[in-house]
Amino acid sequence: VDLIVRRMVYLIEQWRASYHTPKPAHGRRHNAQYAGFWNSVWVIAADIVLGCALGIFLVMCSQAVGDWIVLSLEQYTVKSLESTILWLRGWPAGLKLNNGLDGFLAELFLWLIHFWTAMFQPVTKYMRIVVILAGWSGFVGGCSMQLAIFSDAMALTTLHTYWFYMVATRIFHWQLLTLYSLFNLFRGRKHNVLRNRIDSCDYDLDQLLIGTILFTLLTYLFPTVLVYYATFAGRRVAVIMAQGLFEILLGILNHCPIFYIMLRLRDPQMFPGGVSYNVSSKYALRFIEAAWSLPGSPVRVSRDPIPLSARNRLNTTIIQMEPASLPLSALFFQYYQIWVQFSASYLSLGLLRSLMVGDVVRPVPRLQHTMIPGLSSPHEASNVQSSPTFASEGAAHASSEAKSTQ
Repeated sequence: VDLIVRRMVYLIEQWRASYHTPKPAHGRRHNAQYAGFWNSVWVIAADIVLGCALGIFLVMCSQAVGDWIVLSLEQYTVKSLESTILWLRGWPAGLKLNNGLDGFLAELFLWLIHFWTAMFQPVTKYMRIVVILAGWSGFVGGCSMQLAIFSDAMALTTLHTYWFYMVATRIFHWQLLTLYSLFNLFRGRKHNVLRNRIDSCDYDLDQLLIGTILFTLLTYLFPTVLVYYATFAGRRVAVIMAQGLFEILLGILNHCPIFYIMLRLRDPQMFPGGVSYNVSSKYALRFIEAAWSLPGSPVRVSRDPIPLSARNRLNTTIIQMEPASLPLSALFFQYYQIWVQFSASYLSLGLLRSLMVGDVVRPVPRLQHTMIPGLSSPHEASNVQSSPTFASEGAAHASSEAKSTQ
């Protein structure tokens, strides 16, 4: 809802900038303002049309879609999770786990699954109404609102997997830190908090004995915790990736350069992407007659294609400058920026490090808001202002200025 409201406010600002500002001296409005306003209109119209089409399908097939959603949630968020925990309760893949800790964690997570099922079961009776409301929302907010509803519904229906992930992450992170501290104690070292370094330390015999015993116990319990942590971390990453896919779809839908593509296909010279130079060394069609008798006299240009005498004929190099059209790939600059943000968060070494040390992996906020003013994060503001909105708006402005100079 916040995205839709800000998008409409931004559309009004574009309309004012396009049609309520004084015209330039040459009597033409800037191409960037004109193209930006009508591209926003086309994007909103396409969003509404797709939302209406999807809404009609959801309303007409609400019962079938609701039943399919309930069966899918029961299969992939309850039954598959129960079967995975029961598989881990034995010796998964021949890996011998600690029976006591394995049984405790299995009972804990199975109880949480049953508790979640008892809480969520009454909600499944109203799944058809939820599908109908999601369908009608497309007539108001377009397909963007429907995608946002689907993303929020996924986060709500997989809330129990988030609980499991948080519990397993805290246990894994705590045990990892404890093992690291006990390993330093085992080596006769300790962490200096003031200087943030590892220093040598002399421990008593009792401290070394207790630390060694605890280190041995936690080392043998660590594989059991690691197996449960890897299982729930993988499921949590899968849910976050699915939410990131919805964010990418929102970005594609809200940043689609429809009007720019139509203008580009209609008149490629409207969005110049630079200039090209064609150099050719040959006799010119124009021949220059120099006034050799009077120094400093003006040069007379002859259009006669017949060559002059060898004394007055000059070998010239002709340089022809032509405008180069903006490539179509430049119109999709924001798609590349969205992919960079997504890959930097979920396809990087930072994600791998977070999973290895037990840090919480959180979704990327506002992945699709990089083009609407006021919605980008502070560290992205400079990039958004410097980047073309779309990359063709600056080119369109340059095109209007070039036409005015001509």
